[in-house]
Amino acid sequence: MAYSYIFIGSTHSFIDDFSKQKEVINSINPEFVLSEELENLKLDSNEKFRKILEKRHISEMTPFGEIENLIKLCFEKNINLIGIDFHNFGLGKSLRNKIKHKIKLTKEEEEELNKIARRREEYHLTKILEYKEKTDKPMVVILGCWHLRRGSLIRKNLKNYKIIAPIDEHGEVLFEPSRERKIKYGEIVSNG
Repeated sequence: MAYSYIFIGSTHSFIDDFSKQKEVINSINPEFVLSEELENLKLDSNEKFRKILEKRHISEMTPFGEIENLIKLCFEKNINLIGIDFHNFGLGKSLRNKIKHKIKLTKEEEEELNKIARRREEYHLTKILEYKEKTDKPMVVILGCWHLRRGSLIRKNLKNYKIIAPIDEHGEVLFEPSRERKIKYGEIVSNG
């Protein structure tokens, strides 16, 4: 069965995300790879790829090293790499600082973070649908595992997808490292 969307769950480096990304991209050879970690950047020309590889900077929230291999792979394979998030994930300076330095958030900051997460998910969905209109090929979409959880906007609003992500023993997407077992990838398929 050909899926419209192949989602790859990103752990934001608690395991080697790139090996699974490379395996999937090489097997599908999509026209577009959409990535949360590329934030609001759009790499759709050789010039833009060269510029970002030279500049080596995404934002205050995304270290270049976390996405460098993906950028190089898409550049080599001539695949458009599209960011589907807000710059710095839509976080203001104070929240960015606390999150980066793992400082406990206040109740108000937690509420603000939840509102931002909701806006981000709505934006992800909008961008995914926008780019699906531009291609007949399956689309590879790389999102943080949390955005692929049961009940997420993505899973509620899209059909004909496959999620490839680290999963727990119950078949649910993992959001953080598991101490008990070796982390394994699994697949979740939409029923429609």
